[in-house]
Amino acid sequence: MNAAIPATRATRFGAPLRWLHWIMALAIFGAWALVYSKGLFGKGSAGRDFLTHAHILAGLTVLALLPLRILARVGSPQPPIVPAPGWLAAQSAKWVHVLLYAGMLATPVLGILFVQAAGKEIAYFGYTMPTWIGTNKALSHNLKEVHETLGLAMLYLVAAHAGVAILHHTFQHDNTLRRMM
Repeated sequence: MNAAIPATRATRFGAPLRWLHWIMALAIFGAWALVYSKGLFGKGSAGRDFLTHAHILAGLTVLALLPLRILARVGSPQPPIVPAPGWLAAQSAKWVHVLLYAGMLATPVLGILFVQAAGKEIAYFGYTMPTWIGTNKALSHNLKEVHETLGLAMLYLVAAHAGVAILHHTFQHDNTLRRMM
């Protein structure tokens, strides 16, 4: 019975990393759903303001959890993919993960900067964030454009990431997806 426990752990990432992965996936998906749903409401409406605030909370949650996720990733042994992928697939996966982590940092930081450059405060569960940047409407507009473009790129990247994991599970019959379950 005890011999099976190490084998089980060796085939999956550690529980903290798995939990953070799925919580952050929900927060990222939630941020997209919220920002795209706000178009259902008119500008200045309570519904639109609520969705905007919830979108900001989701993005800040991703940013707040990112250091924990990085620590969990560094501290969690990476179980091998069985059967092992080829060199190109392994390198592609590595770079997709680098881009995902960079996006999880850059997207919310750009969001904070564009909101603050617009002269607005950001509160996170009752805590008002310190101001990182002064009011500059032109800069705010440009930062918003970059934030939105990066957010869309992250949407495509996450969709590809999930799609490839499902393809590996369904057609290659390897353990890529099961390592994070």
